[in-house]
Amino acid sequence: MRIRPFSILMGPASTGLGIARRTRRGRSKERFQVSCLIVTALLFVPSVGRRADGKTVGPPEVAWKAMTYQQKKAYMKEAVAPTMKPIFQSFDAKKFKTFNCATCHGADGADRKFKMPSHDIHPLPNTEEGFKAKLKSEPTWPKWTDFMAKQVEPAMGKLLDLPVFDPKKPVQGAFSCGACHRLEAAKSE
Repeated sequence: MRIRPFSILMGPASTGLGIARRTRRGRSKERFQVSCLIVTALLFVPSVGRRADGKTVGPPEVAWKAMTYQQKKAYMKEAVAPTMKPIFQSFDAKKFKTFNCATCHGADGADRKFKMPSHDIHPLPNTEEGFKAKLKSEPTWPKWTDFMAKQVEPAMGKLLDLPVFDPKKPVQGAFSCGACHRLEAAKSE
């Protein structure tokens, strides 16, 4: 009896006593068994970004900065997007009717590996004075600022297991406006 390497994986029954039996479609029995073996193996291998119990890896178990690109991508898909979508849609259902990765990461997000801050989100003034001036001069800024400060920042801080920025008690590494928004260039005097 001739033993083929495949029989080591599948046992002697897979050799067909050295004769490769053909199915109706012309594929050998061995190919079918290899396919079954691969599919079975893939079912038991945890997917990238997931723990063995099937839950997505993410904060607080694994710090955001310590996560791999694939883990971050899975966490964004499984935890962040489903949490943030209703928050944004309840604020402005028309503007955020479509809520996906590009909503926050921008149209070029995938090209930039979803790095933040986004190029497509409205830039913010780079000084406290400039920010206060915008609040007075731009009619929609108070509404947006309130939404971001009271709903978006706390939700994202919780999802990323980071403290939320508090100007009265600044903490290094806190989640703030600058995590998503670029700052306007400083004006030269």
